[in-house]
Amino acid sequence: MFIKKVLPYILVLTILAVIAWFYKAYKMVPSLPVYDHELISERGDKIKISDLKGHYVLISYFQTWCGTCARELPTIDALQMNIGKDKLSVLIVSDEPEEKILRFKEKYCNTLDYYRTDKPLIDLGIRVFPTTYLLNKKGEVILSKLDAFDWSSEEVTEAIRLSGN
Repeated sequence: MFIKKVLPYILVLTILAVIAWFYKAYKMVPSLPVYDHELISERGDKIKISDLKGHYVLISYFQTWCGTCARELPTIDALQMNIGKDKLSVLIVSDEPEEKILRFKEKYCNTLDYYRTDKPLIDLGIRVFPTTYLLNKKGEVILSKLDAFDWSSEEVTEAIRLSGN
């Protein structure tokens, strides 16, 4: 008798817990992963996001199989051209092999700088692609988005202007 009364509540709570986990894992932008984690450029140079303080930084975590990642790149390129390469550093980051990244770059957007991380992106909390962050000159996240987004939009230029540092 007791089990018949309690079982529906346990079932509802379990379903709510699964929905909450899914929402947190796939619908909320995770905090910026590992600010001092080393990234490897196409030339083999090592860089940390923290090395770029004093510049605006847009960092986009992507996978070469991701269609929305490819569609987002022209808007990131347009933003960098609008703001200026001297003021906005763009890091397009994947955990895939260098050869795949270079083929992707050649096919979709060869004007941006691509980086590789040795840590699996899933271990950094990145589960949705692209996951993109815009940092102000102090290294603080001022805008973050999951999935494709128009980074050349007025919302982005306004966020940069309002950060005012």
